This record gives sequence, C-alpha cells and structure tokens, in this order.
Amino acid sequence: MAAPPPPEEAAVSDQEQVRKEVYSVWAIPPDEVGARLKKLMDGLRAEFGGPHFEPHITVVGAISLTPDDALAKFRSACDGVRAYNVSVDRVATGTFFYQCVYLLVHPTAESVVSTF
Repeated sequence: MAAPPPPEEAAVSDQEQVRKEVYSVWAIPPDEVGARLKKLMDGLRAEFGGPHFEPHITVVGAISLTPDDALAKFRSACDGVRAYNVSVDRVATGTFFYQCVYLLVHPTAESVVSTF
C-alpha cells in the first residue's frame, strides 16, 4: 500500500485541480463574409491602428473555468447548436481596446440560445 503524498505535494495537486483559465467562444462567419470583414478591418487598422484579430461574434466572452469544466460546457453547448444566420443592426463604437468599432447583431432565438 502506497503512503499518501506529503502535505506540500497534496496542496499543489489540489491547486492544479482548481486552476482556472479564461476562455471565450467565437462564432466565425462564412469564408466570403469573413474575407469582406477582414478587408474592412485591415483598412481601418491601417488608418487608425489597433489590434489584429479574426472577424467573429463573441458567443461567450471571458469566462473563468477549469480546463475540464470549459471542455465539458463547450461540448454540451455544441450538442444543440447548428449554424445560424445573423443580421447586423448597426455599427457601434466603444472604449475597450478590442471593441473600438464593432457590429451589433440583431438578436435571434438561435443566437441568444447559443450562449453557455
């Protein structure tokens, strides 16, 4: 029979088990829409500066979970989600670095239900 780990090792193991990371889930547009958005984003970035990132809709943003919880929630959410269409309501501006200019989409049953 093996002896239990020393208290220091047990504490480290417990910490590793509850370690959380920050996750986001993005909906990615179809290739032709993504290409048009990238061109627009590149032009705005060239003129005004800003970060480079892929065109997307944030489905779930900045949620803190353990890796196992994140994977379980993502798999569970994916079971009931299929591709869906969205319509842009308007262009908006914000004060956050990653949200200086963004598109607000019209909420639909599909887009609202797709969140965790």
